[in-house]
Parts: sequence; C-alpha cells; structure tokens
Amino acid sequence: MPQLLRWALMPLMRAWSAAVTREYDGIPRPRDTPQAHSPGTDSDRVLIFGSGPAVGWGVLSHNVALPGSLARALSTRTGRGTDVDVIPNPLVTIRTSQAELDGLGLWRYDAVVVSIGPSDAVALLSGLVWQRELSALLDRIRRESSLTTRIFVLGVQPIRSIAAFDSGLGSVAEKHARSLNEASAAICAGQEQSHFVPMTARLPSTPGRVRTAAHYAEWADLLADEMAPPLNAEHLGTARGTAEGRAVARGAEQLSPDPRRAVDRLGMLDADTEVRCDQIVALARSAYGTRSAALTFIDGDRLWDMVSLGFTPRVYPMAGSITALAVSGAGAFVVSDVVLDDRFTARPPLLSQGQTRFYAGFPIEADSGERIGVLCVFDPEPRSTGEVDTVLLRELALLIQAELGRHQE
Repeated sequence: MPQLLRWALMPLMRAWSAAVTREYDGIPRPRDTPQAHSPGTDSDRVLIFGSGPAVGWGVLSHNVALPGSLARALSTRTGRGTDVDVIPNPLVTIRTSQAELDGLGLWRYDAVVVSIGPSDAVALLSGLVWQRELSALLDRIRRESSLTTRIFVLGVQPIRSIAAFDSGLGSVAEKHARSLNEASAAICAGQEQSHFVPMTARLPSTPGRVRTAAHYAEWADLLADEMAPPLNAEHLGTARGTAEGRAVARGAEQLSPDPRRAVDRLGMLDADTEVRCDQIVALARSAYGTRSAALTFIDGDRLWDMVSLGFTPRVYPMAGSITALAVSGAGAFVVSDVVLDDRFTARPPLLSQGQTRFYAGFPIEADSGERIGVLCVFDPEPRSTGEVDTVLLRELALLIQAELGRHQE
C-alpha cells in the first residue's frame, strides 16, 4: 500500500476498529482456567499467547477453544500427552506483546505459539515497525526459553472472515494483513527455532455466532500438523542431542528458579485444599495398590511430607533422596526395584520409608513453573515398569496442581 494512502486511511481505520471493539464486549469468550491438557506420557508443554484465535471468541471454555483443540490434535499426532497454557488478551498488539511474557518462565515450554496481528492489520501498522517488533519479540522468547523450545507464529487470519470486520474497510485491512504475513514468514524463515503458520478461513460463518468449536478444531489441526514434526524430532533426540539429554536439560532448567519461594507463595493451605489433597493422595495409593503414598514438597535443601499415608510424615535431607531425582525428571519417575536399579548401586537413595523397593513419582509445579514437590506411591514389594500407569499418575499430579492454584487465586 502506498505510504501516503496508508497515512490518510489510518485515522479512519483506527476509529472504525475502536467502534467494532466496543461491540465485542458482549460476545462470549472463555472465562475458565486458561489451561487444557490431553492425557499421555512424556507430555509436551505448550504456551499460546496473544489475541485473535488465542482469545476464544464465541465459545465458553478453553477446552473447546484453541487450547483444548490443540492439545487433542497434537497428542493424536505425537502419541504423547500435551499440556497447553494460554494467555489471552484481545487488546494486545505487536508493540505491547512483550509485556505478556513477563514472569511466565518460558524455559518450561517445548513450544510457544504467538497469535498477534489482527489489531495491527486493521490499524495499518507500518511494515517496518512490524518487522522490528516481531524480531524483538522472537529474540526475547529465544533468550528466555530452552534451547529446544520451538516458536510458532500464527499468520493473521483473513480479516473479512471476522464477522465484525466483513466490510469494505475490512478488505483494506485484509490486504495489509497479507503484507504483514509475508514479513512474518520471511523473519521465521531466517531463524531455526521459529516457524510461520498461515491461518485459513475455510469454514463458513454461523449466523449469530462469531466462531464455533469447529473453527478452533480446524485451526488446531492446521497448527498441529506444523508443530508435530519438530516436536517429535526434539523428543527423539534427532534435532539436538539425545532424548535423554533433552530430558535432563529440561529438568535442570525447570529447577533453576528457587522452588523455596514458590512454596512460600503457597502460604498456609486452607482446610478445603488440604482435604482435597489428602483425598487425591489416598486415591493414588488405592489406584496403585501400594502400602504408602505421599505429597512431598521442597523446603530449601530439605523435603517435607505434607500428606503421608502408610508412614509417619517427616522432614529429611533432599540430597541423596529418591524424591530429588523424581522432582528433576522430565515426567513420571519409576523405579521398579531400588535394589536392582543400576542408578542406586553406588549409593542407595534415602527413602522416607524403610525397605522401599518400588517407587513412582510425578513432579508438582507451581503456577509460575518451578517444580516444588512430588506426588509419589511406593511399596516394599518390587513390580515391573509395565504395571505402572504413568498417565494416571500424571493426571493425579495435575489435580493437585489445580488445587494449589485455586488456593492462590
């Protein structure tokens, strides 16, 4: 678009955009917990942030919006679990996007999905400004994330596919969006970790609806097709190092913040939260048929059993404990027989219960991403690894995380 024409149209486009934005106040959008997950082992962690498809216009739950749809679509393609966090903000622009990342702990994610641009396209933002700001945003994500984190930049969807912008001025914005998409694709093409994903609008609009679950399912399939190959490559160790090295690196990164501060932020748990955590630990012991189960938290260089079933709760050193290994792993940590496990031949681990042979634990994370403890089950009788349902253990750990998160709200 010629520069003089863009300058002339900008005031009109901004006024039009402001009027349309006010109309969106009454449109449904998800208000539930901004998370979704699909069951499975060795889960991929995904963050979606921004506007447009990330907001979930037209549906009432993130489970049927892009987060839930993507979790299911990605798990179908990878065979692993998927955990998706979403930071939706309908007002975010490329200039304000970096503020959305403050305090998120990007090092804990395998993939970051950037959904920004409709507002900038409608406002006819300069292409040079877009390139500068997007490059700065991607640079920050790379600096603060893991070496294995992949970044997926969603293209601006066709503007006229958004019902409120389906007009002559929408055609102007749609043409400008195409130029922003071309710039985004060029930037991503020059960066190994970044991928540009064009967004389509094949489904017809539904009368009286902004979007439906079908729209998010279509976008999730499109995105999952692009995300699965690089995530699988990292998982199998073909892109950088071995799979074991990836797991160790990610575990070290997730322990790098101070877990003590995360535990301190929990404060004193209310009675209802304590009761529900007790119930989840009891369910874990019953489901696995073990003599003991515990919810154990990190306290500096010590560990303390907040919930203990089958033994007397205690405080004990973190160094040399099997729980320290469980909290630093990439997922479920299972020891079928401590006595025969090569990892413990030189130095038997310290256990919270004598004569333990079988142990299975899954890390517990604070909302800010620090690993703060472990949900575990253990028993004097060894058992084969194939007997252990690690998916169930993960689901129970996520229930505890949800309870702790509600306590902090």
